[in-house]
Amino acid sequence: MRQPEAILRQNLDAAERMARNLERSREQAGRDLPVTPQDVSRLTDEQIDRLDLFLARFGKLHDFIVSKLSRSVALASLEDTSGDVSVLDMLRRMEKFGIVESADDWQQLRLLRNSFAHEYLTDDTAIAENINGAFELAPVLTETLKRAERYFAEHIARA
Repeated sequence: MRQPEAILRQNLDAAERMARNLERSREQAGRDLPVTPQDVSRLTDEQIDRLDLFLARFGKLHDFIVSKLSRSVALASLEDTSGDVSVLDMLRRMEKFGIVESADDWQQLRLLRNSFAHEYLTDDTAIAENINGAFELAPVLTETLKRAERYFAEHIARA
């Protein structure tokens, strides 16, 4: 196995573990959802812990797919990534490979992830929207990972 192919395989395995953890957290957090703005201030510590763990795992898998996994797919595909200067460039490449359904949708995912990862929201409406949005969009991450796995099997491992 070529080194780029082996790195991609390792990254796919790591992403699959993250996806399983995310799905487990999503199931646990699902008991508390949807969250309304009025619910935000009434969440128990246990509920907050479940939701925080879910959001952290969502962000971790998102970041891993965008940074490590997408780059390792490009390298294993022998693509020249020197012209990729932005995340959008990489997402468009993954869209071309059929791994990402829509780079524009992923930009929305990225904005959502950034809003709960980097902003300390005090608006209960925004907090509820972020939590509910991540819950609804989490399957996009796992479906993207499945497409990356198929791409690996069909285009990289067979080469």
